[in-house]
Amino acid sequence: MTLALQGGGSLGAFAWGVLDRLLEVPELRIEVVSGASAGAMNAAMLAQGLATGGPSEAKRLLEVFWRRVAVASGSPDAAGARWLFPFSGIMSPVADALRQTVKGLARQQINPLGVNPLRSVLDGLFDPSTLRREGAPALVVSATRVSTGEARLFRNAEITAEVLLASACLPQLFPAVEIEGEAYWDGGFASNPPLRALIEAGAPADVVLVRTTPVERPGLPLSSAAIVERTEEMTFGGALRQELRSLALAQRVLADLPSAPGVLARLRDARLHVIGAEEEFRALKIGSHQDASWAFLQEMRELGHGAADCWLEKHLGAIGVRSTMDLVDFAGPILEPSIGVQRVGAPQA
Repeated sequence: MTLALQGGGSLGAFAWGVLDRLLEVPELRIEVVSGASAGAMNAAMLAQGLATGGPSEAKRLLEVFWRRVAVASGSPDAAGARWLFPFSGIMSPVADALRQTVKGLARQQINPLGVNPLRSVLDGLFDPSTLRREGAPALVVSATRVSTGEARLFRNAEITAEVLLASACLPQLFPAVEIEGEAYWDGGFASNPPLRALIEAGAPADVVLVRTTPVERPGLPLSSAAIVERTEEMTFGGALRQELRSLALAQRVLADLPSAPGVLARLRDARLHVIGAEEEFRALKIGSHQDASWAFLQEMRELGHGAADCWLEKHLGAIGVRSTMDLVDFAGPILEPSIGVQRVGAPQA
């Protein structure tokens, strides 16, 4: 099975809950996992845990990561993590800065020292050498090249703490992360999460997409904060919609080609599944993706547990058999076929 994990700041704790539940199902063997931003952090903890101690270690690392995030945000009620208290408060100024971004301040004004609290969160926790172990799941993480706006996909041995920081680098808060002389921003801008590339590269045909945002948000945002949040959702959701559209179109075209070779066969035979919480995501208050308190992270984890339970009950039997995500809506034409191009000088009807 392939897992693709969306970013979403603190809403990434929803994916933590989903993974925590899926790891309890022996029938589900996770061979490939991809992610962007918070999804990349989850993916890294998952892959490292599976490589070093199986599902139980993956569950432990995911919990430790999110406890560290809570402690770094100044939430002191993370039981069992008191040894992390020297880091307490590192993220508090940054969390305050996030709330100030709606005022249009430059990064140098809201985070003049360029502090990235995730560096301390990952320190001593993420061990990239484990990703090279035999039997480790393939890990793919996206970051966005600042120079071109294109995604770069890092895989296994290429992935370091710097790569994870690049994947989660919000440019309004943190300075760009430089890797091999190239500057990178958050992977969510260009590939949130990597999806089609996994299929083309030969990942298992069953791809489970874990969403951390609603598919649709009815109503018109009116306040400045609501407008900023919606534009961010649209920006980070655009890449995923394009990937799903390309997959939908490929499967439509290839459906009647039983002898399609290689990559084409993999695209045709991919089975898509999605785990999300549409109504619950819509109901969250503005700024929830910035809430790194332990209470909120636990709330998101429980929501993820529930969403995974629901999906398992309805769709576990479909793994290896058929898609449970309907791609039809993504395959329709953007313009009606009847619209033509009027040539210069051509007579009009």
